[in-house]
Amino acid sequence: MVVALVGVACGSSNGGPGSNQTNAANTSAQVYGGAATKGGTLKLASIGDVDYMDPGQAYTVTFFSTVGRATLRTLISYPGTPNLDQQVVAAPDLATALGEHNADNTQFTYHLRPGLKYGLGLNGESAPGVTGQPIKTEDIKYAIERLYNPSVGAGYATYYDNLVGAAKCKKAATYGCQISGITTPDSNTIVFNLTKPTGDWDLRMTMPATTPVPQSVASKYDKTKDSDYDSHVVSNGPYYVSKYTPGETIIMKRNTTWTASSDPIRKAYADEIDWKEGFDNNVCNAKVENGDYDLAVDCVPVGPQLQSMSKLGKRFFNGPEPCTGYIFLNSTVKPFDNLKVRQAVNLVIDRDNLRRIAGGPLVGQVATSILPPGMLGHLDASAYNPFGSPGNRGDVTKAKALMKQAGYANGFHGKLLFVGSSTDPGPKQVESVRSDLKKIGIDNLSIKELVYPDYYTQYYEEPTTNTALGFAGWCEDFPSPDTFLTPLLYGPNILPHGNSNYSELNDTTLNNLITTAQQAPASGADAAWAAANKRATEDAVWVPTRWSFARVVVSPRMQNAYYDQYYENVDFVNAGVNGSGG
Repeated sequence: MVVALVGVACGSSNGGPGSNQTNAANTSAQVYGGAATKGGTLKLASIGDVDYMDPGQAYTVTFFSTVGRATLRTLISYPGTPNLDQQVVAAPDLATALGEHNADNTQFTYHLRPGLKYGLGLNGESAPGVTGQPIKTEDIKYAIERLYNPSVGAGYATYYDNLVGAAKCKKAATYGCQISGITTPDSNTIVFNLTKPTGDWDLRMTMPATTPVPQSVASKYDKTKDSDYDSHVVSNGPYYVSKYTPGETIIMKRNTTWTASSDPIRKAYADEIDWKEGFDNNVCNAKVENGDYDLAVDCVPVGPQLQSMSKLGKRFFNGPEPCTGYIFLNSTVKPFDNLKVRQAVNLVIDRDNLRRIAGGPLVGQVATSILPPGMLGHLDASAYNPFGSPGNRGDVTKAKALMKQAGYANGFHGKLLFVGSSTDPGPKQVESVRSDLKKIGIDNLSIKELVYPDYYTQYYEEPTTNTALGFAGWCEDFPSPDTFLTPLLYGPNILPHGNSNYSELNDTTLNNLITTAQQAPASGADAAWAAANKRATEDAVWVPTRWSFARVVVSPRMQNAYYDQYYENVDFVNAGVNGSGG
């Protein structure tokens, strides 16, 4: 999941990283505000916006943890509970149970719960013949098939490539291609037939892209060059988006077609959720601290504000995140097409200073490889640090030697596009990196700083921009290292639009190691993914900067507020707002 770790909480998690990231201040179950009561308006504050409303296009934690959690449901999801270990265990959502599967995990069958109905569309739009009508498995089938349609521009269709017939649709890349491996014996049953064993299929069914998409509504938009279903998304959760003004406001109101008896995951205590965008980071956090707003979406306390807010007792959450912050180097842009130059950059960057600027130990630990703690294939920093330096503060002498070996003894003076966040501490971190690069003669940076998620959608995800380097962050989509290395560093997944491999790395050796790890038996999976992690780190197209901890503050009036490590924030669909706090 795309995140901006310079200033944004990130999302998703794996099977129990809370026990691994022991530096986090609060890793046990922590609840603020007592039992929740129904009613009232929960108020959210943020710097930026969601990337998309269309669940097939959206690929940021901002969407996953807010609009996706509140207005859309999938076959499988994650439970609403303060228990950190249980939060990352797949739970039935639209489905009556986890997938019924055969012995070798090549077929999964799901049945829908009774009483499931579609709600209103975006901005309260009624969808004729859909709103108020039963959800059908045919629409889940269509939701997955449309991921291979270029007009949708889906970011992680690769997770469904194991479906029989998916390869044909991937090659066809057009509207209307049907995946033969998805069958719907009736409108309440769906069967997935796979080309190879896929034991984590239930987890792949938790992704927002598997949300039912009514073909009768979406098809006319999906047939165009660029689908505009994004402006007509039909809800199926406890809330619908009643008003959306991009960059300003999102208001979610109760969906009258939703029933609590059909949803074991979301209590939906609040009657309405009002989300105001466009705040400065520090102002956003201050408004939550003083109770003007109840929860920040992408505003994270840093520096002195973080130190102050960390003293708010149970109102402050500092939980684990299975995320890695990093600086990517575009391997198709000179001089980063040279391995030794990339190694020099990895050596010269003062990673400790980047963490200090963000807030010190409360924001996480300095990263020395790509896969974060708690994940298969993780390499502990005490045993593996290929670009280590005293205190992780950088080694200019060794970096200069590598630049000389690369043929750049006097540095590289061509213009390079460097993109980062305009939100504090983004500019300070950009300046820290600019200063470090100047020490090895990389001194002609064209710097652009934008709000999240604009630098992703406008620059990183579009290879034609030739973004040479930029600050980024990633959290796993579901409990597997496959959700890190495959979208981010697997060469065949480089896309002309909506690309997640920002470094555009296509290393045959790494590609083969990833493929081997995907097919490894359980007994050898950790070693196989560790080998892929090692190769990916040593390709040096990333400067891993931080394995992160969340920093979340809630207002004094919130009830049943607990940190959810999958969504990297308080699970607001299970929190109340009418109490006085406690």
